[in-house]
Amino acid sequence: MSTAPHIPWTYGHLAGLPLAWRRRILQSALAARDLAGRLRGRREGTGFAETFQGVLRLPRREALRLSRLAYRHDLASEIEWCALHRRPVGAILRDIARVQVTEPAVMERVAATGRPVILAPLHMGAYVLSLACLMVRYFPGRPMLVLRQRDDMAMETEVIERLREVDVDVRFLNVSERADFLSAVRFAQKGAVIVVFCDLAPSYGAPADMPMFGLPFRFAFGTDTLARLTGATVVPLATTMEDHGDTISLGQPFEVRGSAPEERAAVAGIMRRHIQAAISSRPEQWHLWPSLADYLPSSATVQDNSPAGGGAPQDLAA
Repeated sequence: MSTAPHIPWTYGHLAGLPLAWRRRILQSALAARDLAGRLRGRREGTGFAETFQGVLRLPRREALRLSRLAYRHDLASEIEWCALHRRPVGAILRDIARVQVTEPAVMERVAATGRPVILAPLHMGAYVLSLACLMVRYFPGRPMLVLRQRDDMAMETEVIERLREVDVDVRFLNVSERADFLSAVRFAQKGAVIVVFCDLAPSYGAPADMPMFGLPFRFAFGTDTLARLTGATVVPLATTMEDHGDTISLGQPFEVRGSAPEERAAVAGIMRRHIQAAISSRPEQWHLWPSLADYLPSSATVQDNSPAGGGAPQDLAA
């Protein structure tokens, strides 16, 4: 999640271990800490439990369980950033080998056409490692262009740039101006694989209504215009982290032929279903819960579904 907790020095050293080891050791360390806390009578914080209850309509016990998993996932994600930053190339390649794609034949068909491709991941799991996997496995020799609106994310930039050492030609492009957007079109037409995150807040531009979980969510959605101008195939995807490795789940690939409102609504519907399915399947691994208010109008409320029942609606966007 975007405001990840502080990582102790000892956890930072886990980054140097093989993938399965660092994740299992982290799990064991947190389990031991939680047990010690319970023995001392210390009560757990609720974390994102109220949000999971209200948005996902979950019972209190399940929401608390997912909140604990979200905390562990935040720590594990920070360790994965550290691992990509400090591990040698051979070790990173071994980590990449532990990433599986749910429908490899789909990705193979998309890559085999040689046409422009837009990868549209969510901010879930160890998404940088999954992008490296896709580039090494399916798009060798093609550059990867990551679109973003600011360049002040020093740690992220350093980590993603390390992918050059595993033979991924990574480039960044800020798209705050129209001329920058046209540069992305030219890059795609020359064979670059474009990365545009599909779960950006509507303030990033071209917002589209994508109601989910009974709430009026909105997401930035310039991907349809970029796809239409480049003739690219858009591949929605989401990464989930497990103790043994990562899994990349693909959504429904699509192309955009026209600019009519009906077509924009149709492809926005494809993306909405992908985002909702990804978050529903592993809500504890979506990094952007702390920014939930950015996706909802100020008037959006959700009923508290706690078993104790009957609470006043929670304002999730205030």
